[in-house]
Amino acid sequence: MEIITIFCGGNAEILEISENRVRFKPELRDTEGDWFYWAFEVTGAAGKTITFDMSPKNYVGYFGAAVSHDLNEWHWSNTALPDRTGFTYTFGADENRVYFAHNMLYHPSRFYKFAELRRLPVNIITTDNKGTPIPSVTVGSGERNIILTARHHACEATGDYVMEGIIDEFLKSPMDGFRITAIPFIDADGVVNGDQGKNRTPHDHNRDYLDEPLYNGVRAVQTLLAKGDVAAVFDLHSPWHIGGRNDTQFIVRKTFESRDEMIKFGHLFELETTTEAMNYKLENDIDPNVDWNKVLTTATTCGTYAGTYESVKLGFTLETTYFGEVGNVVSQDKIIESGRCFYRAVKRYFEENNK
Repeated sequence: MEIITIFCGGNAEILEISENRVRFKPELRDTEGDWFYWAFEVTGAAGKTITFDMSPKNYVGYFGAAVSHDLNEWHWSNTALPDRTGFTYTFGADENRVYFAHNMLYHPSRFYKFAELRRLPVNIITTDNKGTPIPSVTVGSGERNIILTARHHACEATGDYVMEGIIDEFLKSPMDGFRITAIPFIDADGVVNGDQGKNRTPHDHNRDYLDEPLYNGVRAVQTLLAKGDVAAVFDLHSPWHIGGRNDTQFIVRKTFESRDEMIKFGHLFELETTTEAMNYKLENDIDPNVDWNKVLTTATTCGTYAGTYESVKLGFTLETTYFGEVGNVVSQDKIIESGRCFYRAVKRYFEENNK
C-alpha cells in the first residue's frame, strides 16, 4: 500500500503506515495556527480494510471521507469513526487507486470541461505568483458586470460548485443589461499545490485588498472593479469545518451600512431555495460584530472592498457548508442547485430594484 500526496490538491503528512492502519494529519505549510484540510491518494490496497487515523484531531465530517476514483465525481464513505478522528474504508478487489479528502474537491480540469461543454471561452485573466494560470469566463454582454469569485482560500471547494450553478442558470435565463465575470480560483497556486490557504502568512488572499496587494488574483479583481461598471460582487466560500451555522449556507454581513440590502436579498434567496438545494435560511446569516465576524477598520476582504465602489449595489461572502447535516447532506448536485437558486434571487433583486 502506498499513500500519495503529490497531485493537484494533495495535502497530508503521513505519520505511520502499518498493515491495516494509516496515521496522518493535515499539512499546514504556511498556515498560521491550525486548519483542517487534507487529501491523499491510496494505491495497492485492493481487498483490504484500512483505518485512517488522524487522532487527536477530529477533522473528518459527519459522513466520513469524500471518496473519488477520478478527482471529478465524489461521494461520502459514510464510515467516520465515532469521534470523527478518522474513517475506515474497505477497498474492493479491483480498487487499486482511490482518492480520499476532507470534502468534495473541485479540480481545475472540471472548470475547463464545464466551460467547454457550454461553449464558453476561457480567458486567462492573469497568472498567479508562482505561475499557475488563473482562468475566468464571461457570460452575457450587458453593460453592468456581476463578479463571482471563489477560492480566496485554496481549500474551500464548495464555492466552485455554486459558481457552476449560477452560470448555468444565467445561460438559461439571462439578465437584461448584465453580464457575469466568473473567476473560480483566486488562489490558483494554492489550489494546485493543495494548500490550506486560510490564514496564510503574512496574510491570506481574502485579507489582501490593499493599495499594494501581494497576490496577482486579487489585483485582477481590483482591476475589474476600477472599471466602474460592476453592480455586484459575490465571493463564494466554505465555512469552518463543522457545527452550527457551518452545517448550512449563510451570508456574511460585514458592514452595517449594507445590512438592510443583504437582508432584502436573503429573503429572496430563501424564497428561491428548493428542496433539491442545500438548505438556506435567512436566520443563519451572521451580522457584523457577531461571533468571529468583526467589522474591519479597513476594507481588506473582497466583499467589503467591493462595497467601497459606488457602482456596487451588493457585495458579500456566501458560505456553503462542506457536509450539511442529516436530511440535508452535501452532494455535488445539491451545491450546484444552490447556485441556481442563488442566481434566481440575484435576478429578482435587481429586477425589483430597477422597478
